[in-house]
Amino acid sequence: MTLLPEARSVSFDAPARDILARIGTLEVRLATSPAQIRAALALRYRVFCEEMGARPTGVLDQYRLETDSFDAQCDHIIVCDKALTGLDGQPLVVGTYRALRPEKAINGHYAQSGFDVAPLLARHAHLRFCELGRSCVAKSHRGKSTLDVLWCGLWAYACLYRIDVFFGSASFPGSDGARHRLSLGLLHNLAVQKDWEVYAHKETEMPMNQTVPRKADTRAALRAMPPLIRGYLKVNAIFGRSAHTDTAFDTTDVMVITRLNAIPAPFRRRFIAVTGRDLVSAQAVKEP
Repeated sequence: MTLLPEARSVSFDAPARDILARIGTLEVRLATSPAQIRAALALRYRVFCEEMGARPTGVLDQYRLETDSFDAQCDHIIVCDKALTGLDGQPLVVGTYRALRPEKAINGHYAQSGFDVAPLLARHAHLRFCELGRSCVAKSHRGKSTLDVLWCGLWAYACLYRIDVFFGSASFPGSDGARHRLSLGLLHNLAVQKDWEVYAHKETEMPMNQTVPRKADTRAALRAMPPLIRGYLKVNAIFGRSAHTDTAFDTTDVMVITRLNAIPAPFRRRFIAVTGRDLVSAQAVKEP
């Protein structure tokens, strides 16, 4: 097997309970060792810094890692491809997500730097919110299969930790949001109940309703969206009412709120079949 430059090999001798999902050769796990977490940070460096040209404040260039102050409180979810091995014979890390559970959010949330999320959390204080972020996939594995197994892994994680709602920012490339007006307008036009509304902070806010897509433009707007955002649409996610301009990452960010009990039934059946876990019995409290 070949060693791909976008991925990092690492030992995966973790207990079976740390395996969240498995589809084909792709396996989603909770990182349980410093080496596994380091592999996730190294993948983030390659994708965000080397490929996208981002310069966030936590970059450790001498170690080729992308990190920040929230990483220590987060769980790191990693995807490996067991069909591809490095020179040490270990599978390659080809994707990652980080998750901040409510009991670990002792320093607040990363998303608060761009969006006013505190009112949202207060309005739904009876629900368990988990922040997702720093999602990236190696260029060699950016396809439906990796997103599919990642979603199954997130479902298993939600069941494991009794999560009701995932939230966090998702990005369009480039901090000039005008180039994404059609897609942003489509997201803005989605119906959102007032108690689920979220706005970006005024200093970096960009309105999303500058362009109102015509019905004929919907397909073009969807095609122009990053695959991850299209994936959120498929699971009935809610999007914020304004976007955040992130100059450090050179992105235009939108707030995404995924209520697990609102995921369409076909996806729920798929997730349950792959993971063997049913969120219905795991959720702490249902939305009234």
